[in-house]
Amino acid sequence: MQFWMALILTLRLVQPNTMMNLLGHLNGISQQKKVYLAAAPQCPFPDTHLDTAIKTDLFDYVWVQFYNNRDCQYAGNASNLLNSWKTWTTVQANQVFLGVPAAPEAAENCGFIPVDVLKNQVLPSIKRLLPSMEGTQKDPNMTARKQLSFLLLSLLIISLCKSSQAAGIAIYWGQDNNEGSLADTCAAGNYQYVNIAFLSTFGNGQTAVLNLAGHCSPSANTCTRFSSEIKACQGRGIKVLLSIGGGKGTYSLSSANDAKQVANYLWNNYLGGKSNSRPLGDAVLDGIDFDIELGLTHHYDELARSLNGFSQQKKVYLAAAPQCKFPDDHLDAAIKTGLFDYVWVQFYNNPTALCQYSGNANNLLNSWKTWTTVQAKQVFLGLPAATAAAPSGGFIPADVLKSQVLPSIKTSTKYGGVMIWNKNFDNGYSASIKSAV
Repeated sequence: MQFWMALILTLRLVQPNTMMNLLGHLNGISQQKKVYLAAAPQCPFPDTHLDTAIKTDLFDYVWVQFYNNRDCQYAGNASNLLNSWKTWTTVQANQVFLGVPAAPEAAENCGFIPVDVLKNQVLPSIKRLLPSMEGTQKDPNMTARKQLSFLLLSLLIISLCKSSQAAGIAIYWGQDNNEGSLADTCAAGNYQYVNIAFLSTFGNGQTAVLNLAGHCSPSANTCTRFSSEIKACQGRGIKVLLSIGGGKGTYSLSSANDAKQVANYLWNNYLGGKSNSRPLGDAVLDGIDFDIELGLTHHYDELARSLNGFSQQKKVYLAAAPQCKFPDDHLDAAIKTGLFDYVWVQFYNNPTALCQYSGNANNLLNSWKTWTTVQAKQVFLGLPAATAAAPSGGFIPADVLKSQVLPSIKTSTKYGGVMIWNKNFDNGYSASIKSAV
């Protein structure tokens, strides 16, 4: 398998005439011992580099990369992909494979297909297209082999994609009724993560309360309408998390047992568990964001451990939004557990901590360097989307961010991208920086 991968990558770099000579020699060797030939073209048809080679009719496997190519990949619906698939099944090859990324992070420009969508919408359709390929068979057994090939998904995690550390933009949504719908937020194409804000009351024996400003009323059970929008976001490969805490609210954890009870509540009402009163309906969120700014500082490490324990049933992504002052007053112990996937540091509204942008980036860059030492998979640069979004400062003009800040912080192996507060204030800011993120 490793040899096939190496051969595929080599074919991308050689000239057509050289490629044809190479294929001829390899096919000739098959008279001594079978040499299997595979190709991994991009889904735009025909492939710029491999079209001539594929037309030789010498390839046993063609696994088409239906990702990182917006015109022929899955993007919330499968129409473009299925049309492209139909074209690719006409090539002269023994078997054609559906190449998809194993996770949203595996493909910089997307194309990830959630498992349920793949099984329910895509695979049934490409199965129906298989009979039209019978005319290209090389032997009587090819029908059976082609009917099985659609199951052998080519999960190509190779150098053509970024690693699982691909950068992206996270946004907070839910605190202003004028910010638009959740579905529209995800459809904008600017974000890879959406934090639904906030679960502002929890712990210490209190009844948990979801506060989405004017969007809906949990007590009237009207927030369940966001279930379909959450699923639509996830269908685009966007991770949707519930943010707990915030700058206003009544929350705290009184004990380790209290932390466990809150974790159970979050699992059953927002994550992969079961409850008859799920505030956001039957949508299963991807994880929990800790935006802890008030109250007691204890037991959030135990909350993180309890939530992480549920990952044995379904992965629970954990995020934290500490202040840029290091270490954070409320989340230091939690972050030190090493369980957090994303730490988006708030480099704003902290004027006395000397860690935010204030006409020059020196303090911010020094603070960033410190934050990249924490035990977390990825660290994000948290910024306000506009001056009005952070009354105590920290806004960075897009041109300054792109020319002075991002080039420096992107050198860190833990760089995960940019977090933006919040959707209501994001009037073009994320769109102007996303190509540089």
